Amino acid sequence: MRVLLIDDNVQHRRAGMKQLEALGHEVIALSDYGEARERAGAEHFDAALVDLLMPAEPTTLGPEARKEFVGREIAVGFPLVLELTRLGIQRVAVATDMNHHHHPMSAIVDWFDGRALTANGAKVLIMYAPMCKDGTKNWGRILADLLL
Repeated sequence: MRVLLIDDNVQHRRAGMKQLEALGHEVIALSDYGEARERAGAEHFDAALVDLLMPAEPTTLGPEARKEFVGREIAVGFPLVLELTRLGIQRVAVATDMNHHHHPMSAIVDWFDGRALTANGAKVLIMYAPMCKDGTKNWGRILADLLL
């Protein structure tokens, strides 16, 4: 499979590439959700694995909003699901490693945790990430859950 992995944490991206490539998948790993949108619109991906919280990017923000929001973590995973499925990716998982007591958007994952949803005809999972012993997300297991 061709997998798009989007996570701002370099350790999670590296681990995801290693795990998924070991399973025989081709992986494009990005930290920038704007670039991910562009790539998803221009290239074919069979699945996308997305971090829930990532730093806000300056795209389309005015000067005041740039001062206040750029670099601040936002729950970009939720709207990114809609955009990636609209662009044709048929399987998308949003996974967070944050404790649900530490951030309100992570707490919302309780509403969906692990149950399959449909968006734009695609299968979507919103879940807490299973973790590896080294403290990185187990992207291989996330993808396996998405493919069930």
